[in-house]
Amino acid sequence: MKKIILLFSFILLILVFPHQSFAQETSNQHERVMIGIDPGTDLTELKKYTEDIHHVFNQISVVSATIPAANKEIIQKLPHVKWMEDDPEIQTEAQQTNWGLPQVVSQQSKALGLTGKGVKIALIDTGVNEKHPDLNIAGGVSFVEYTKSYEDDNGHGTHVAGIIGALDNDIGTVGIAPDAELYAIKALDAAGNGRQADMIAGIEWAINHQVDIINISITSKEGSTALKQELEKAYSKGILIVAAAGNTLKPLPLGTDILYPARYPSVIGVGSIDQNGQHSSFSYTGDSLEVVAPGNKIYSTYYNPLTDTEDDYAYDTGTSMATPFVTGTLALYKQQFPTLQSSRIRSLLQTNAIDLGAPGKDPVYGYGLVQAPKSTKLPALTDLKADAWYTDEINYLVENKIIEGYPDGTFYPEELVTRAEAVTMIGKTLSYEGTQQRTVFSDVAPTFYASGYIAKANANGIITGYENNQFKPQDPIIRGDVALIFQRAYGYTNSQKAAFSDVKPNMYYYEAVNALKDAHISNGYENGTFLPNQPITRAEFAVFVARQLNDEFKLK
Repeated sequence: MKKIILLFSFILLILVFPHQSFAQETSNQHERVMIGIDPGTDLTELKKYTEDIHHVFNQISVVSATIPAANKEIIQKLPHVKWMEDDPEIQTEAQQTNWGLPQVVSQQSKALGLTGKGVKIALIDTGVNEKHPDLNIAGGVSFVEYTKSYEDDNGHGTHVAGIIGALDNDIGTVGIAPDAELYAIKALDAAGNGRQADMIAGIEWAINHQVDIINISITSKEGSTALKQELEKAYSKGILIVAAAGNTLKPLPLGTDILYPARYPSVIGVGSIDQNGQHSSFSYTGDSLEVVAPGNKIYSTYYNPLTDTEDDYAYDTGTSMATPFVTGTLALYKQQFPTLQSSRIRSLLQTNAIDLGAPGKDPVYGYGLVQAPKSTKLPALTDLKADAWYTDEINYLVENKIIEGYPDGTFYPEELVTRAEAVTMIGKTLSYEGTQQRTVFSDVAPTFYASGYIAKANANGIITGYENNQFKPQDPIIRGDVALIFQRAYGYTNSQKAAFSDVKPNMYYYEAVNALKDAHISNGYENGTFLPNQPITRAEFAVFVARQLNDEFKLK
């Protein structure tokens, strides 16, 4: 039977804060003091040795004052002074915002008011301190041999729980999903060790109790058939599984992948970044890494056996800390889109992540820094970021059946649009039937998907093709030609008013490009250019089309 080694953060700051105090040191030059005096004392003499008297409390014969430090002994010897002591600083007891929280939950996300309410999350870990005043544990179970209690006797599980679900009150800290239902599954002992069988038992318990998400801030260097099968079973039931990529003190050989169970395809493997948005030096990397989240010096709830209180807090570091940020984020997606399939939620997580490192998915950052939902609207296509500049326009075109995307539900907004795709979209806006047919172009076969739109557009004078009787349907279309097609399709009036520095009167698309600006479809680039010979992306073309169809999208 394989043994799990819980890889605690190797940078462990056991700083326990039942009650925080951040008072600054008193100045060496001046001191704030409270001075006890005889009732009815004339303050004239006292004032000679103070910088300022702030309050006189006649009911108790006490004066609050700022004094030069050098005068302290003189004041104490004055005949009517009975005692003197420092005036301590005070402050409100408030939550400490974890630095990682605003990295994942933007102000735009926060405005949605999502808290994870109604989402059930299982934490397979060392247990959770259910008596902690900043946590609300819905239930749990223990699979370690020496106890039936899921109480934490290590601290790791309680720290993970707080990152997800610390309550939104006036103490401690706040989790990313404070209203989520947390279930503690104790699979590790007081030393942070356990068996894969105990973790598998925890996964099965989670399946049977119909949780929505499983958090596994646990790693193992080896996988197993049983573990893989149990995880696949959970995923097939619609449960999202999130696990830590792993921590290392040594440089990893080239080609190393993240640890188990995060390496399995059914699991979302999570790496760590630091406060500067850079890869944490301890975080495992590899092709199976899916996303990253904050993992350095994370402040959260804790259990400390050396204290006699239940309201402990601590800083900890590791991919174990990054993992619950992702779990909490998924809880917000689950609350926002409760009927959405888990696979689609996972896709949204990937799409909406902030790309870091090399463009696209890479072994160091995966898809990037995880982000909470920023919109109540569900993107019509899976690879549209909710807050991307083009998403609303593309969603509008999907709703109006102008575009459909690819069979796998993607749109590839940054790819170049082809001449055939451009004519197809414009043809749909003009209600062309699109039935496949012969065309006048030698390179457009009757069976080609866009042949009907191309034939109709040619017949109506919208497109003309090239001199050799070709249309080149699979070539990218340039921005100048887009302007010309828009002018012909939508009847723009020719414009001689020069709009862009790089579009000259001798260019065949000069009037059309100017007309495109007059129609509030495009303002070109910030430097005053239009780049007419540059191919246009699918997102850019779709936005142009949406602006033509709906005045709400047009430029002001």
